[in-house]
Amino acid sequence: MPSSARPRTTWHRTAVAALTLLLVLSPLAVAPATAVTRSVPTEIDLGELEADCPVDVPEEHADRVTCGYLTVPERRGEGADPERTLRLPVAVIASRAAEPAPDPLVVPTSGGPGGGTFSVLWYFLDHADWASADRDIVLVEQRGDLLAEPTLDCPELDPQHFVVDGASLTGDAADTRWAAQLQACHDRLVADGVDLAAYTSAESAADLADLRAALGYELWNLYGVSYGARLALTTMRDQPAGLRAVILDGVYPPNVDFYEEIPHGLVAAVDALVAACAADDDCHARYPDLRKELLDVLSHAADSPFSVTVTDAAGSRVRQEITDAGLTRGLFDALYDASLVRVLPFLVDRLAQGDEEAIAPLAQSQFDNQARLAEGLRMSIDCAEEVPFDDDAEIEAAHDADPLLAHYPVAHPRADCAIWDVPALGAVENEAVVSDIPTLLTSGGYDPVTPSAWAEAATTGLEKAYRYDFPPMGHGSVWANWDDACAASIAAQFLRAPQTEPDASCIADMAPTDFLTATDIHATGAFYRLDGTLRQPVPVGLAIALLVAMVATLGYGLLYALRPALRRDGDVPEGTVLPAVMAAGLNLAFAAGIAWIVTGTEPLVLAFGLPAAAWPLLLVPFVALAAAIVLAVVLVRAWRRDDGALRHRVILSVSCVACAGFAAMLWANGLLML
Repeated sequence: MPSSARPRTTWHRTAVAALTLLLVLSPLAVAPATAVTRSVPTEIDLGELEADCPVDVPEEHADRVTCGYLTVPERRGEGADPERTLRLPVAVIASRAAEPAPDPLVVPTSGGPGGGTFSVLWYFLDHADWASADRDIVLVEQRGDLLAEPTLDCPELDPQHFVVDGASLTGDAADTRWAAQLQACHDRLVADGVDLAAYTSAESAADLADLRAALGYELWNLYGVSYGARLALTTMRDQPAGLRAVILDGVYPPNVDFYEEIPHGLVAAVDALVAACAADDDCHARYPDLRKELLDVLSHAADSPFSVTVTDAAGSRVRQEITDAGLTRGLFDALYDASLVRVLPFLVDRLAQGDEEAIAPLAQSQFDNQARLAEGLRMSIDCAEEVPFDDDAEIEAAHDADPLLAHYPVAHPRADCAIWDVPALGAVENEAVVSDIPTLLTSGGYDPVTPSAWAEAATTGLEKAYRYDFPPMGHGSVWANWDDACAASIAAQFLRAPQTEPDASCIADMAPTDFLTATDIHATGAFYRLDGTLRQPVPVGLAIALLVAMVATLGYGLLYALRPALRRDGDVPEGTVLPAVMAAGLNLAFAAGIAWIVTGTEPLVLAFGLPAAAWPLLLVPFVALAAAIVLAVVLVRAWRRDDGALRHRVILSVSCVACAGFAAMLWANGLLML
């Protein structure tokens, strides 16, 4: 699913947020085993919001959200220890309707697996009117997920463990460290008494059945995005009672061998990108052979990796080498998000021209996302339900299908699973789910991780299935309703009447991808860097002080113009006021221009540059710097000759230092350039 990052909040976050709705959405395996015996939960307490909600709820939504906890056994069936229980956070979000439908929509995960559910509470409060307009929404944290008790999160795998001497580990060194850290997480959880084999999709489906019984719903509906779609299919198979309708948003069925098929998903998504660019006049004119240019960039990165610097959670800078494998992983992630797809041809072209800085937002996002999953939950599910059914030879062979895949890293999950050491589940985990429950299946044209072919594979056993493709969308077409509301409107229709085929005519009216090219963007990483700088208190304080000094300079110049007493011979050093006022005024005008651009420009543009038509603004600080240099020369002469009153020399010197300091700050952030 989409990550915990909100869409389009700050301009720095959007390019990286666009990416951030990535990692968590990826389905790294999943499917249940044989039917699990359901046991009534020992506790369900939806108490007061203030006491029980494990995340902050915005004040404007406080009256809509009730939180509590579901207690379930870690193991069900014979031989289970009744003392071993799990505590799963639950939230019920009240519908906006005065009389909501009696069947709510339940959301058991945001994807991953391991992405959490409460991490996306913001989405269901602010962006899920397609569901909440008619019915309540129930969120439950999946067993083992980030806020569940216990959690299978692995802080041992956080990025700081893979940084040595200020640089991220690469190659064999990174693989060796990963294996050691994964083993450490495994050993810690086992020592704590966690039964790693109990964290499966089938057990999570049984948790959902317990939750429905505890809350007293006769019927409810199920929404699964990404891996959540696989969990939903597991629930349809193992715990179908009470399921009125199911939405699979980005379909990951058990009868698809993930590691064998995922390379083909990347190729299909890249082909869709290339075709869309060719159909766009500006994109095609600027990048007439996008696929070749991409392959050339990857070949170059294989021989000479790009070097970028990212910032860790503590604010320290970390050097990273981005090889061809890193670039293809970044491309894979970027294709999740339809808004980010718009800039990918531009980005490929910038890299082809040797602009390493252009990759910084993607590199930062990948670095940040490394710590956003409960990795242990992913391992338990992956190693029990997916990896046993993937063939290593087929995985290797898949990479021979296209020249692009020569640069995509071959997955070898079996080594990780040997460390995690959970038993494989039965053959049912590799079979199509058979069900007559009404099901809506949605696929995005750019989605590399759950491509349209997977939705087609899922329909094999679904008797009442409505399947739709949304060409200009990425991963999670219903989810990303801020990009286009078509899929969400179809989902709303489906929830109201799941036995009736929805009106999908809006698909034909979906606008094609509006690519951002060099026609729209003047390439520079300065705005991206400036945003990072202005998140630190010391640079912010310095910038404010410099701006105040320059405003004071303008006030001084105004007084000089209006009060003849200030112009008496010897009072003000000759030739200083005009360059001081010019330097300060131009710098302030530039700062105002930057502020105007930031508030009025699409955030995605600012992540990679500034509006192409605004590039003349970059000339302003050079003129200001020239005026400051003139001022400095004149002031040096004035101090040497003792020209003018002392107070005037001091005031003008402070102004000169402020202008020089402002120029230095611009230079440090890449804004003193053409």
